Amino acid sequence: MSWQGIEGHDAIAERFRRAFARGRIGGTYLFVGPPGVGKRTFAHKLAQLLLCEHPSKEAFAPCNACSACVQVISGTHPDFLLLSKPPEKSFIPLEMLIGDRSERGTERAGLVGHLALTPFSGRYRVAIIDDADYLNVEGANALLKTLEEPPATAVLILISNSPAKQLPTIRSRSQMIRFRPLPEEIAARLLIEQGVVDDPAWARELIRCAGGSLAQAAELASQDLWDLAAKWRKALSTRCFDVNDWSEEVRIYLESAGKEAAMRRRALQQLIGLTLEFFRQALCTMACHSAQTADTSVGEDIGVFLQSTPPVTEDVLYECLECCLAAYQDVERNINQALLIDDWLLQLWHLLNAA
Repeated sequence: MSWQGIEGHDAIAERFRRAFARGRIGGTYLFVGPPGVGKRTFAHKLAQLLLCEHPSKEAFAPCNACSACVQVISGTHPDFLLLSKPPEKSFIPLEMLIGDRSERGTERAGLVGHLALTPFSGRYRVAIIDDADYLNVEGANALLKTLEEPPATAVLILISNSPAKQLPTIRSRSQMIRFRPLPEEIAARLLIEQGVVDDPAWARELIRCAGGSLAQAAELASQDLWDLAAKWRKALSTRCFDVNDWSEEVRIYLESAGKEAAMRRRALQQLIGLTLEFFRQALCTMACHSAQTADTSVGEDIGVFLQSTPPVTEDVLYECLECCLAAYQDVERNINQALLIDDWLLQLWHLLNAA
């Protein structure tokens, strides 16, 4: 059984069911977990339940028919607010939290003002911050009073990919709800049902590479990306790739990913992520199998890689993983892309050929 059609999180739904039955819904929740596993959908359905005029305590379900349910689904309910970072902004603007300068101090502007008001109907005022990872220090401080002394009728849900991305002022004042990656069989089935792919084997591979995240798996479902990744894995397996040639090949691929800088950054992160997965697979294979049998138990490229001369060591694999993680983070910091690609590939070449 899945709660309200949201698969993989029944234990969390049961926790909220018990709290709802006892009238013990908290003031602030921090939903954390990989992207694309259902955090936002769960939060939205929970908001609908809290605002529903005829909720079922036994089934822990909204009626889906009353005017409140219809308004929440359409995004027009006066007691419901969904806030997301504007695409053109690096952080959630302070104005979205406490209003512009002329409104600040009135306690009736922005998200904070929304939660402070008496509910228009029902018991609660509910707000969801969909991109809580993009709260800067100023934004987190603006929420501090609401977090410390939430109005009795207020429910705030912050959605985050990782607790490490939240400031201590947020983590210490919120009830943390951890959403785990979806089981591979469930996530692969959902990819097929959503029409992202039609091959079960490829769906499972996408989910493994995406760490159980449906959103990331859908992003990875590009034939151009996988063609390039297959060629790149083969080059890595021989450890004899030309850095200049591959720098040019990666740049050409990124140019084909789109004109917007954000699209190219994401495409580069995807390639780096698949490279990281190559080294992770190699490390796991080394721990579980001998290099002599690796090519029969995993992909041929991993077998060739582990049997190359001189033998690659665990220390080198860990350094390659760290190199990829650092490059991934450098993309987020918007470092010059051409220089980043050259540096990343050159570091990998030195690590693999100094082994």
